Amino acid sequence: MLSIQDHLDLIALVTRSFWLIDQGRAAETAQAFIADGALTFGPGAPRPGTISGPAIAAAMAARQAEVAVTSRHVLSNALVTAMEDGRARVDTLLTLFRTGDADVTPIVRSVADVVDLCVREDGGWKIADRKILPVFQPS
Repeated sequence: MLSIQDHLDLIALVTRSFWLIDQGRAAETAQAFIADGALTFGPGAPRPGTISGPAIAAAMAARQAEVAVTSRHVLSNALVTAMEDGRARVDTLLTLFRTGDADVTPIVRSVADVVDLCVREDGGWKIADRKILPVFQPS
């Protein structure tokens, strides 16, 4: 069973990981994952596939280096579920606004389901596995 504090901590973990990207601090996002964690971009994503372990830190550092990119990851519909093995699942709906140039017209680039499987580590929660599964891809 998850406590109210667990629920708050899990929502904060997931929210902060996307907030860091939007604030130009994407490299810090890797700290939200366990050392051998996995990040999967599902079919329909610009670069589908799975990265894991140290590759997550490298990918987030590369994203941080994209200084011309402006993004806002809007999370909603958060649902936290306790799993029988002590892990927690956090499901959210992601609406992504993103532009790679000076035009910051608010255009939705993707709507995706995000599934985070989280584990307790060092007295807190970390992401063991994140799946970003595009549902809609506006043109």
